[in-house]
Amino acid sequence: MLDLMLILVLIVLSLFYGVQKLVNYTTKNLPPGPKGWPVVGILFEFDILTLHLKLYDWTTKYGDIFQFDLLGKTFVSLNSSEVLREAFNQEPTATVTANRPPLFLGKYVLEHADVVFAQDNAVTRRRKLGYQLLRAYGEGLSCRESQIKENIISVKELIRSNEYKNIDPSDIVEEFLLSTVEVLIIGRSFGRNGKLQKILHRLDDLIQLVANPGYDAVYGALPFLRHISLPISRNITEIHKTKQQMIEHLEDLSKEDKDNKGIYHTLKDVVKVRDDDGKQWFTQENTRNLLVNFVAAGLLSTRGTIMSMIQLLAKKPDLQISLQREVNNVIGSDREPSLADRRSCHLTEAFIIESMRYISLVPLAVFHAASEDVTISGYTIKKNTIIIPNIWTIHHSEKEFDDPFLFKPERFLDDKGQLLPSNDPVRKRVLAFGIGKRSCIGEVFARSRMFLFIATLMQLATMIEPDGKSLPDLVPTEMLQKTFLQPQPFEVRFKLRSK
Repeated sequence: MLDLMLILVLIVLSLFYGVQKLVNYTTKNLPPGPKGWPVVGILFEFDILTLHLKLYDWTTKYGDIFQFDLLGKTFVSLNSSEVLREAFNQEPTATVTANRPPLFLGKYVLEHADVVFAQDNAVTRRRKLGYQLLRAYGEGLSCRESQIKENIISVKELIRSNEYKNIDPSDIVEEFLLSTVEVLIIGRSFGRNGKLQKILHRLDDLIQLVANPGYDAVYGALPFLRHISLPISRNITEIHKTKQQMIEHLEDLSKEDKDNKGIYHTLKDVVKVRDDDGKQWFTQENTRNLLVNFVAAGLLSTRGTIMSMIQLLAKKPDLQISLQREVNNVIGSDREPSLADRRSCHLTEAFIIESMRYISLVPLAVFHAASEDVTISGYTIKKNTIIIPNIWTIHHSEKEFDDPFLFKPERFLDDKGQLLPSNDPVRKRVLAFGIGKRSCIGEVFARSRMFLFIATLMQLATMIEPDGKSLPDLVPTEMLQKTFLQPQPFEVRFKLRSK
């Protein structure tokens, strides 16, 4: 049976490939790019987990925009900030490219019901809801900030209890981030031993295993593979079970505590809303998968960056001293850092921005698709072409940044040590959260948490290399290849600062 399926797939791909080549042959001014092999395209020319590194190499040969085929589908890689802005910010191109391709992750993991991968017409409405919820529960309420500060207290206790010990800081980072996600979703944190954190941690682990652009490209072209007993198939089944466990536990918690409110409480009310025609515009499926988006915004997209920051600071004592001096001058030692301090902590903000650039946690942003033929940078992009925002190459291109593989927070400061404005050309080249109509809705939430964590860390302790072993330099090309790039496992020591 499996042999027959493979034969049928090869026949379909061959026919599709032939039609596609005929169309491309008659289309003028297509982007350059690697030719690949008939039917399979470039399948055998890259490692499935390091597609971003291959695209970086090809940019040197083919330029700021190039095209390739993979398993019967056509992809275009956009490799400069200028081209990306033309494609996603300038009309009418921005509307044409705001579509999503039928991604494997979006369809089989997130049910086309979220705000990141969804293709349906209601996605704009859900994105607006997502922004409103993050402003209400994640960014705009002073009471939320006080709860976040309570979470920081537990982080401080962990650091104090482990002073001078060689430790993997991931437990400390995850304790803080999981607690902030709990507060966002349900209005309070239940601690590292609570059931909700365990569920969120499990969901995080599973998504890391299946959400990779390389996997998506292959499984999206050959979706029947999900029916074969492969690890990724089993993980997808577990994701759906874990999402349901999350919803059931949140429902129990919402009944037990009617005082604390979070995003989940509002989503329960939105599910009950009907439009004028009586139709339900927001469903239980939307609730499950929008919550997964929030977990990603609060945990997945932040953990690797903060872990990398810790490693960088432990290797750069002079930079650490400068950050501590700024925190001393702006915040002092008698109060907790607040989000209002961000506007005065110029070096800290520059350090965070440079960390996001240098690491490029999401090396390839979520793929887009052309809803009709469109011209980008003078090249014809055919309808249904899958568009790759190549963030990794942009962040590590000498055309975009001087010495891109050197860590230099000062590149985002002016001559007076002030943070460059957000509209400065250098800052605009940092695209860690995407750009345009489908940019990440959790940017402010993620960046505010990074600031509170780093400012607190600089106020409390100094990070030093472990005792009896070396701490390697953080090399972006050597990071662990998961959904979001992660630093290799490492240990540091914390030395408490005296007041």
